[in-house]
Amino acid sequence: MIKTTNLKETDQIQPLILRAYIAKKITAMMQEYQVDNLDDIGCFVILEKEEFACVPINELEFVEMLEIGVESYLHGVRIIDESYGEDIYLPVEVVRC
Repeated sequence: MIKTTNLKETDQIQPLILRAYIAKKITAMMQEYQVDNLDDIGCFVILEKEEFACVPINELEFVEMLEIGVESYLHGVRIIDESYGEDIYLPVEVVRC
């Protein structure tokens, strides 16, 4: 599991296309909420497939399939409190014909 609460921590995210996507989303959220640190409003959690069992889908505000480049991810948001949430990404295998 990788948990990022600021732009510097995105350096550890793989693949690069997911890193760029999340960095762009972090920047947009910080501007939207007018904060200097993502820690004030939330975080991004990137899970391996076997780790997803620790975050039941029924705890997520919504779930969507997200395609970034040629990769697919299950994306959901878990609301922790009124002003803080976690964006959760799970890489998934998609059979393409």
